[in-house]
This record gives sequence, structure tokens and C-alpha cells, in this order.
Amino acid sequence: MSARVLILSGYGLNCEEETQFAFQHVGLEGRIIHINDLIEAPNTLDDYQILAVPGGFSYGDDTGSGNAFAQKMKLALWDALKAFVSRDTLTIGICNGCQILSNLGLVPGFDGAYGERDVAVTYNQSARYQCRWVDVAASGSKSPWLAGIERMHIPVAHGEGRFMMSYETLERLQSGGQVAFSYIQPDGRAAGGAFPYNPNGAVADIAGITDHSGRVLALMPHPERGMFTWQRDDYHEMKDAAQRNGESLPEETDGLALFRNAARYFND
Repeated sequence: MSARVLILSGYGLNCEEETQFAFQHVGLEGRIIHINDLIEAPNTLDDYQILAVPGGFSYGDDTGSGNAFAQKMKLALWDALKAFVSRDTLTIGICNGCQILSNLGLVPGFDGAYGERDVAVTYNQSARYQCRWVDVAASGSKSPWLAGIERMHIPVAHGEGRFMMSYETLERLQSGGQVAFSYIQPDGRAAGGAFPYNPNGAVADIAGITDHSGRVLALMPHPERGMFTWQRDDYHEMKDAAQRNGESLPEETDGLALFRNAARYFND
């Protein structure tokens, strides 16, 4: 039996169907459940192995992106959430979901101390909404989400995607292997904070982090929007180059690897 994925919806989350499709495409059973229905039956989480908090603009980003939704979850679901992440499960938060997991304190969750808000995901340095494709390097080697991934070309779409934290927290993230993704330039060099390679001004070019176990992943880019070659911003250039060289373009591209890794974690 394949792993089951619970994908949250409600109050402005708006990427649940794309996220469900991504998991189903790799052979997992994905079910979209409204947050209120989960609050009514928190033990529903016991029937799932993966929790996905998708992107969107929950509560219109009022009081800060992801904050209101995180508070709703913390007040009504905290015990169930802690029990879930303490099992051999996987959790992913994408964009608004990343902001929610950060506000909840499910990342970075140093030494299993969930609930402490050690990082903030706040307004872009440009003070503008950024919607573009970026390059990121994977560095969280202990995370099952990242197995075999070295880099990805992947879209971002956010107004508040800037990871901020204390120097002490940054040092703990880096030394503990909890920086999952970092923004880079197309040639592979670090973005160095330079726009547009780092689209939001995040500290140390951070695009995503994990908890101490590596099983909880929070990232600002959207892997579910970059699964197929035809979705890429450079698709026509890739297509022309392939035709000139007498080659065929692969159907799949970088973002799908995350979801395949989730399936492989439970099926291997």
C-alpha cells in the first residue's frame, strides 16, 4: 500500500489541487482536507504518513504571512501535530505553507524542541511581490526529501519570502545541516544576496530549511509548479536546442524529484 498524503486547504490556501496532483503523479494517495474538518477530527492524522501545507495567501496575509493560519493550527491541533511529526512521517510546507510551519515552530525544531519560533519569513527586501524562476542548490543532505538532488530550477511567487533569524540560529542551521535550499546564480555560484538570484534578500540566501530530523521541510519555491519541462520559463530555448542537436526533451523536470523522494521514502 502506498503512503497517504493529507493536503490542507481553507482560508486562502490555494495550491492544494496542484500539490495533490504532484503526489498522485508519483503514485501516492493524496486527499485534500479543510482545516476545519481536521480540527473536528484531529485523529485523522493517524491515518496519514505525509502532511502537506500548500501555498496560497491564507487569511490574506493579515497579521503577517502564515501567522493567522499557524495560530489556528497551534490552538486547535498542536498535540496532534507534535504526535504526527514525532512519528516516522514526512511534512512539507510550500510558500505560504513554509511561512505557516515557521510560525508554528515545526522548523527548525532544534533538538526536537517544536513550538519555538526561531526564524521569521518576512517581507521581500524589494518590498514587491516577486514571481519568477530561480536556481537553488540543495544542501540538507540528511533530509529524505532531498535525496539525490543537487540543484533545481524552480519558480517562486511571494511577497514575504525573506528568511530572517539571529546569527546564533543561522549558525545552528548551518552546522546541523538544516539549510535545505540556498539561492544560487545560474552558473552555480552563490547568489550572495544579489537580486534577482536571491529574489527576497533572505539571510545567507536561504530558500528552505528542515527540522532536526530532516523529515519536516519548509521551502519558499514551488516544486509543484515546476514538475514538467513545458512549465519552465526557458522551455522554448530548451526545445530549440534539443531540436538542433537531434535530441528529445525529457518530460519531467526538477520539482518532481521532491515528490518522488517522498514516495521512495515509504516504498523502498
